[in-house]
Amino acid sequence: MKKLILIALVFLINFSLKAQETQNIADLDFLYQSIQKLPSYKDQLKHDSSYRQLYESLRKDLNTSDEFEVYQKLLQLIYPIKDNHLGLWRNPDSSNKVSHLKPELEHRQLEAKYSDYSLDSLEGFYYNLNNSAKSVVYKKSENTYYLQNLNTKEVEAILTKTGAQSFDAIKFLPSPGSYVLNRNVRQSNRTLIGLNYQKGITQNFAALNIGVLQYGYKKLEDHIGYLRLSNFRSSDENIKVATDFFDKVRPSINGENLIVDLRNNGGGGYKTSNQFIQFLKKYKGKIYILQNAYTMSNAEQFIIDLQGAKNVVTLGETTRGTITYGSNQGKTLKVPSGRFVFYPTDMSGRVKDLPFESAGVKPQVTLDAFSKDWIDQTMNYIKTNHP
Repeated sequence: MKKLILIALVFLINFSLKAQETQNIADLDFLYQSIQKLPSYKDQLKHDSSYRQLYESLRKDLNTSDEFEVYQKLLQLIYPIKDNHLGLWRNPDSSNKVSHLKPELEHRQLEAKYSDYSLDSLEGFYYNLNNSAKSVVYKKSENTYYLQNLNTKEVEAILTKTGAQSFDAIKFLPSPGSYVLNRNVRQSNRTLIGLNYQKGITQNFAALNIGVLQYGYKKLEDHIGYLRLSNFRSSDENIKVATDFFDKVRPSINGENLIVDLRNNGGGGYKTSNQFIQFLKKYKGKIYILQNAYTMSNAEQFIIDLQGAKNVVTLGETTRGTITYGSNQGKTLKVPSGRFVFYPTDMSGRVKDLPFESAGVKPQVTLDAFSKDWIDQTMNYIKTNHP
């Protein structure tokens, strides 16, 4: 009798594992087929046999019931694609219990190790800009780093190196059982761009309060104007807001020096931005574009379209480097199991944008993030170089 029960248990376990493997393979197949429809895939990997081999290798190694392990394997299909608008996350589900990683940390050893590290190094102590919690970034393996909360002991993000200065990060979320891929995370001016953590508590003038004026124009001095463009979202409502604003202020923008502030501009589309680009291409005075590491997507295209002009100077820090492709429809796709959600891109990429993907657009003039306000620094630059 005991032998029969044991045989039955083994059968049930094997059956369960086989069913799990079948589900995992279905999710992998769905993601692979969805990726093949992307413009970025067609541009970069359509004729790459090694990518097909990667998929086939992953397909043979999906015999696991660990959902996070499955997620990490699915990400292997995304990492090779130079398309930072892509996303993949665990569908929030209160029944899903995530076992947070909690490696043991010795505080005194950490303090001793990182006390002499440069504030500009990747490793070291960070503060969460949302709640001031203290965390540490440390190297886990050759290309992997952990971001671990020193209070809860939980790993809040896993960073995988993708380039000289860029990482793909898995961020664990407060949502029930959820985690998300954050592409193109990097450190700029002591801040982990894409994760919202900063080294030290010194005021960082590179960043900009999200709540500042959406669109605005004013005279800073008789010969210096200031134009704030916070986003280029392409919703009908926002296009109207941007167009109404620009129609109203356009006659007033005629000075010999114009600061165009694109800091924290997360992009959008040319339906909103093109009216500003065409105006600036014909502008007779000097143009000074302010950019930071939160300037991205169509706002980066905005800079690329203007930066070659003789009357344009770019100032600040390197932009985010999330430029090419993008999503016109904004749709998401659930994998067959319903566990994960894929955010595809559907826009064709411009050839001239692709070299800046992940690398970002460098400014002609680098501004100091910790001395004083960037508008003041830009005004000083104008007065020094174009009095």
